[in-house]
Amino acid sequence: MVRSTLIRKLVTGLGTALIIAVSLLTADTLPVYDLFKIIISVFGATVLYVSVALASAIHRSYPMRHDRPKDMEKLYTEGPYELCRHPFYFFILLAQFMISLTLASLMGLFVTIALIPTWLFLIKIEERELIEYWGEKYLDYMKNTPTLIPRLKSKLIIKNVKPRNS
Repeated sequence: MVRSTLIRKLVTGLGTALIIAVSLLTADTLPVYDLFKIIISVFGATVLYVSVALASAIHRSYPMRHDRPKDMEKLYTEGPYELCRHPFYFFILLAQFMISLTLASLMGLFVTIALIPTWLFLIKIEERELIEYWGEKYLDYMKNTPTLIPRLKSKLIIKNVKPRNS
């Protein structure tokens, strides 16, 4: 069985390096007007910063060693894991898109899109390992939580809102 550790390092590390390299080499190739290109770049840089910060915050919540499911003391299902099963991957993938957008690289966007199947393959391999380790608990989690694209739940949005006294 293929272990997800190597695939994860390839997809996150080499994938991001490839996107950065291609985007730098083909910067400023998006076919849009200059003002719109500036707006896209500023938007991309802002979302890039936020997505890297959020991915880093999620990563800091893991134990020092977290290559295998048994390295985790618990199954993460709260916080960002309520919105999707792979929030760290979501934010890294979003950051990869924003690198290309910030540099206004059409080829960078194509490469990012072309690498999406590698993310899906990684998730498939990793989830097999998670099912093998956590069993029914993970299968239940899978039934109620989307894989990669977060689903905003109204209970999370209004969790701390208290009704006004009339």
